[in-house]
Amino acid sequence: MKKLLAYFVIVLLVLVLSTGVWQFVEGVRTQLWTNSIRTITESSHQGANALNMQLENGFNVLSRIWQHIENAQNPEMVLRFYAEVEPDIKLYIGSDQTNDQVVVDYLSGNTIKQGVLDAHISSLTGENVFNIFMHGVFADGTEGYLVKEYHTREISEQFTLSFYENAGFSYLINRQGDIMVRPGHRNSNKTVANLFDMISTHGNDAELLQTFKDSIYEQKSGWAKFVYDDAGFVFCYEPLRADSDWLQVSVVPEQVISLQANSILRKTMFFSGTVVAFILLLMLAFYAMKMYENNNHTRELQEALHMADMANRVKGRFMMDMSHDIRTPLNAIIGMTVIAQENITNQARIEDCLKKIKISSTHLLSLVSDVMDMSQIEQGKAILQEEVVCLPQLFDEVVELMLHKSDDAGLDMQVLPIDLTNELVIGDSLRLRQIMHNIISNAVKYTPPGGQVKLALLQLPDAPEGKATYRFSCVDTGIGMEADFLERVFLPFERARNTTDSKISGTGVGLAITKRLVDLMGGTINVKSEPEKGSSFTVELTLPLATASSTETTDEPDFIQTAEEETNYADKRVLLVEDNELNMEIMVELLSLTDVQTEEAYNGQEAVRLVAEHPDDYYNLIFMDIQMPIMDGYEAARQIRAMNRPKLQNLPIYAVSANAMAEDVKNALESGMNGHIAKPVDLDALEKVMRQCF
Repeated sequence: MKKLLAYFVIVLLVLVLSTGVWQFVEGVRTQLWTNSIRTITESSHQGANALNMQLENGFNVLSRIWQHIENAQNPEMVLRFYAEVEPDIKLYIGSDQTNDQVVVDYLSGNTIKQGVLDAHISSLTGENVFNIFMHGVFADGTEGYLVKEYHTREISEQFTLSFYENAGFSYLINRQGDIMVRPGHRNSNKTVANLFDMISTHGNDAELLQTFKDSIYEQKSGWAKFVYDDAGFVFCYEPLRADSDWLQVSVVPEQVISLQANSILRKTMFFSGTVVAFILLLMLAFYAMKMYENNNHTRELQEALHMADMANRVKGRFMMDMSHDIRTPLNAIIGMTVIAQENITNQARIEDCLKKIKISSTHLLSLVSDVMDMSQIEQGKAILQEEVVCLPQLFDEVVELMLHKSDDAGLDMQVLPIDLTNELVIGDSLRLRQIMHNIISNAVKYTPPGGQVKLALLQLPDAPEGKATYRFSCVDTGIGMEADFLERVFLPFERARNTTDSKISGTGVGLAITKRLVDLMGGTINVKSEPEKGSSFTVELTLPLATASSTETTDEPDFIQTAEEETNYADKRVLLVEDNELNMEIMVELLSLTDVQTEEAYNGQEAVRLVAEHPDDYYNLIFMDIQMPIMDGYEAARQIRAMNRPKLQNLPIYAVSANAMAEDVKNALESGMNGHIAKPVDLDALEKVMRQCF
């Protein structure tokens, strides 16, 4: 009887524990699901707000322009001044055939003073666009509209969101469910034209679907779950407002949302099962041993949770710092643009605004480049070049650049005399310069005015045969670092003080990049620091020495060139291949400053045709974009090289592309190009190539 009672108690205990575990698991699952929906909804809200801000800024621009032209004797002339900064704004009066006919037809029967015109194919360019418009009346009583055009492709790149490692994506739709802007996601094309059509054809509950349609039509926020292609999907929707009836709808597979929850639940169930086993074994007299194991598991779980919490804090701090650091130059760029618009007749003010816009743009580009460099290195895609490098000259160039920054910061920069036995080595000049620049720049940023930065470059003895070991050191009297931070100084996204407190901006990856590059070169980097006393960085690298044969077979480095460079290019002809009209305009304007002759092609196929139609020596150089419709730059270069015309094998072809990773440079060279220039381009980069080719 007692044994039967014991069995009954055990079974009852197991049932109670199982019920408790099941309820706990369901509760955790529900909470995780709720948090995921909240995250997607908040992301959609932020994406919608971002587009709202852009559209509202567009309406503000239209309002300001209208105030300038409504009493002007020649409104078109005023608009031409604005076209320098707002090229997509046009004036619609009557049924002018030179304008987009779809917009003309809509406005002719329109009674709304301002609003958003749905996406359509432009009758002028054939591109998918949408427009915002504003009605106005001129002083003579003539009515007209100012219309600003947006390319849906560009809006898609800026404001459509990606979720769960690109498994989810976002649409922009109107209140009838018609898709206005679709992302480049592989699954977005499953919906041809209307979001409701996609859902209604898969057996979803009609009442739930109608509620979803009503919410969309009434411009509400919310979410719903439907079946599509035999799989569940979550649809989170957020209205844009901004005088439009559009909404942003984020579509995420239900299965993907559940992956994270399932992973946690599996661990929870495993842990819970282990706890149940421990309890049962306790009843079988293994109390002490099982309790010991249970404590170990609990401690491991706490450590894992602590590590996860630390990782989340680092990620959160990085996102917060990056948001601040990127928005700071963006604020300057946007603000200076508005100021320039408001002072369109003040030449001095415009020049000052353009100068500050350039400085902020350069700073923003450096932030993005740092993050991209870090990503490239961590993915193992960083490639070290092998070229002849003159270390003293490279060091002097970096020092000369940083001297201006140290002077502006009010610092005393001292450079010890350089005395190297072997000055020429084989290495990657760009990466060596980056290592020195990052370390010196870090010292300048974190040293208060009146401080000192001391630099040295020397050669160490006892290097392996055919190689030499060099030591670069940088010692400053800056703010220094705490001992605990020295352990994390080379980790990505780590900074001793955040940007808000220290007023020092940056991604926090400069030293991490430097450490990875030094490791790639087989060298060492060490740091010593004390708070309020300064820091000392030391890099040691062992590099192959440049032999006589290597200096002969390698392209002559810049430091050997002493002859005066040719700058008259009036008799030279350059073919520009670029599908983006704005980028083409920039390239033409930049090259016009060199007096070189230019011709234009708007895709790779046009470029191949122009080269084929002209004599071999007609073009002296080709600047080629990569991503273009009809035929991309890689294929165009391959076809030009494949022509049975020997002189074309030596025609210089340089890629000019926003694809700036090492892999992109490699692809350009493999396609037959001579080199690669990363966008955004400047005149110095173009002239450097022209000097090499002419």
